[in-house]
Amino acid sequence: MTPRHLLTPLLSLALIAGGMTLTATSLAPAAAQADSGLTGGGMQGQQRPDFKLPDMDGESRHISEWDDRVVLVNFWATWCPPCRKEMPLFVEIQEEYEEQGLTIVGVALDEHQAVSDFIDTYGINFPVLIGEDAAMDVASAYGNRYGSLPYSVLLDRDGKVRYIHAGELKRGTLEREMKPLL
Repeated sequence: MTPRHLLTPLLSLALIAGGMTLTATSLAPAAAQADSGLTGGGMQGQQRPDFKLPDMDGESRHISEWDDRVVLVNFWATWCPPCRKEMPLFVEIQEEYEEQGLTIVGVALDEHQAVSDFIDTYGINFPVLIGEDAAMDVASAYGNRYGSLPYSVLLDRDGKVRYIHAGELKRGTLEREMKPLL
């Protein structure tokens, strides 16, 4: 049996080797998750960090262009299994709630061609910004200090961070957090 103090490093190495990172939700109790830093501890209620990244057409897009809307900023990659799993949900949610003021903004930590193919395959109906190292810097500014993917940040109409989620986001959780902001 592996001693508990060795379990986290071993799991981290296994997940990193598989292209993923360990998130707080997999090992820490719920009370510890909020302050872990893995889920953006301390960001909630703060004004969103500003950033600019190129869209799929190479045009520079600034997060402020979606001010006055509820925004879900989702950091993801084409090679990330839970990212791929949640994309159909985001397509549905964007369609269902766009008229009520929701915009999902995908921030892809990936190469342009891989993202373009992914958008075509999944029928993405929301803005996708792209960047490799620059997108990781933005994710870090939004509280993702350990590079967890997917990583989602919900902003209210005033641009304040209202909810942060490391890992796959489920419909019930997203709607519970989003609906009061619409």
